[in-house]
Amino acid sequence: MLILGIILLQGCSYMAKIPGIKELPFVTKPEDESQAEDKDLGVKTIAVMPVEIKTGSRDAARIIRESLIEELYFKGYGKIPVEMVDAALADLRKRDSGVTGGTVPPQVIGSMLGVEAVLYTTLLEASTTYKYVYAPVVVSADFQLRRVTTGDVVWRYVSEAKEHDYGVTKNSLELGTTKIFEDVVHEAVKKAMTNLPDGPGIR
Repeated sequence: MLILGIILLQGCSYMAKIPGIKELPFVTKPEDESQAEDKDLGVKTIAVMPVEIKTGSRDAARIIRESLIEELYFKGYGKIPVEMVDAALADLRKRDSGVTGGTVPPQVIGSMLGVEAVLYTTLLEASTTYKYVYAPVVVSADFQLRRVTTGDVVWRYVSEAKEHDYGVTKNSLELGTTKIFEDVVHEAVKKAMTNLPDGPGIR
């Protein structure tokens, strides 16, 4: 019994020296876990300007803008019809024929439409490269959200989406890439909108 007692005491002393699970390296402690910050951009309504094309097609620019309006609505921001934005730009062009969506200051759009922020988008690339048996499709765009009161950029994201199609002939590749092109454009927009904080309609 005496020997058994000594063994038990030595065992308890050894176990006391073993660190607990929370004390082991590479194990996150509850108090160290950081939760995702609930950001608030402080805007409720966003006007989506026509997409400026650096490299790419008008079709890609059109799809991006249409997709942005729908995605913003589902993110909890008020929907501003494209027709309202385009009408305001048309009115500005009567005074200055060189006006484009990317050159109009957010303060001007805000005063005309009563929105709180303006989203400017530049299509950086929308390309399809035909190779031997496959064709990659790449779409990238730069999204910038500016506050109408100050003109400051409150959110920015450069998004890129890629997909590819396989085919034996160029005709089959062209047919395949035509089918997936719009999906790639939508994916680029969705990546950006995933990064955008939720609007007041969601919080």
